[in-house]
Amino acid sequence: MTTSHSIPIWRTYLSSPVRRQTHLEVANLLKSGRMVDGPLTERLEQTVQSAFDRHAVAVSSGMDAIELLFEAAEVRGRDVLIPANCFPSIPALADQLGARPRPVPVDPVHLAMAEHVPELAADALRPIVVWVHHAGMVAPYARRTITTLRASGHTVIEDCAYVLSGDHPADGPGTWGDMALFSYAPTKPLSGNGGAVALLRDAADAEQVSTRRSHSGQEHRWLGGDRFHRGRAITEFDAAVAYWQWHHRADTRGALHRLAATYTGLFGSSNCLALPIGRTAQDTWGRFTVDLATAAIARQARERMAKNGIATSVMFDLPWSGYSALSRAQPVENDLLELLQRTVCIPYHPTMRIPDVHRVAEFVTDALIQGGPQ
Repeated sequence: MTTSHSIPIWRTYLSSPVRRQTHLEVANLLKSGRMVDGPLTERLEQTVQSAFDRHAVAVSSGMDAIELLFEAAEVRGRDVLIPANCFPSIPALADQLGARPRPVPVDPVHLAMAEHVPELAADALRPIVVWVHHAGMVAPYARRTITTLRASGHTVIEDCAYVLSGDHPADGPGTWGDMALFSYAPTKPLSGNGGAVALLRDAADAEQVSTRRSHSGQEHRWLGGDRFHRGRAITEFDAAVAYWQWHHRADTRGALHRLAATYTGLFGSSNCLALPIGRTAQDTWGRFTVDLATAAIARQARERMAKNGIATSVMFDLPWSGYSALSRAQPVENDLLELLQRTVCIPYHPTMRIPDVHRVAEFVTDALIQGGPQ
C-alpha cells in the first residue's frame, strides 16, 4: 500500500523468503497457464484447514467470503446482528441479500460487540450474529459469548480479517463460531494481493461455498431460480502469496510484537492512557488503536501528526446505521459517534522503525497530557 506520508499506518510487507518462494511458483504458474482452481489454491486450503481443524475454502476477497457465508446461512428473511462500528459494506450486503441488518452496541474498551448481545439476539428473528474482531482485538468475553449464542441456536460468523493467528490457531478466534473468514488483502496483517479463506464447521456448507465461488457451469442453478453474478474464486497467484505469508506469519507477528511492546512501554512510562484500562496489546492485533479521550483532541492530534508526515485514521466516520444508503438507516447516537471519532489507528507495520514508534508515541502522549507539540 503506497502513501505520501513518511510514516504510513500500514505498509504491505512481503519478506525476502516470501518474495523468493512466490517468485519461483509464479514462474511455473505462468508456464502452466492455470490461473484459478489449481494446486496452489488447494495447498492453501489444506494448510489452513489443518491449522484450524475446520473446512477451508479460498475465495477472491473478504467481502466475497462474507457473501458466500451469508448465502450458506440462508440469510434472506433473517435478522443479522452487526456491531455498530462495522465496515458499512457488511450490513449493506446483508440488506441486499434480503436480510434485516441490526446494529449492536459496542464495548468501548475492546471495540467488540457488547457482552449482552445474547439478550438482543433472543428478540431477533432467526438471528445471524456477525462477530467482528475489530483491528484484530479479541475481547476477553468473545469466546464465552459466541459459545452462548451458538448454544441458543443462533448462527455466528466471525470476521477475522484483521486477526493475526498464532502458531496453534485450532482453539482460537475463527473456530468459535459456525463460520469465519480471514483476509489476505493488502491492508491486512498477512497482506498480499488479495484473497480470503472461509472457515466452516459443516461439510455441506463448505461444499456449497466451494461450488458457488464459480459462476461458470451453473446453468442448472439458474433453472432452479438461483442467481450467479460473478466469479469469486481466488487466483493461483494470490493463493501462492497467501500461503507463504501464512507460512512465515511468525516473522510478521514477531515484528509487530516488538512495535506493540515499544508503544505500550512508552505510554506506560509517561502515565499516558492511550490504551484504556482493560485494553492490553495482543499478538493477534493487525492494527494499533488508541483512545484520544475526546473527538476534539483526536482531531487536533491527527492534524498535527499529518503535518509531520505521520498517517492516522479514525475507526469510522459514522456508525454504519447512519448511512442513508442503507434502507434501515437510524439516527446516530452521540456517545457512539464520539467513540468512533476519538479512536485512532496509528502507524503499525512490520517494517516500521523503532525511532518512528518513539516519534508517533510522543505526539500521542503530548496530545493526551500536554495538549500536543507546537
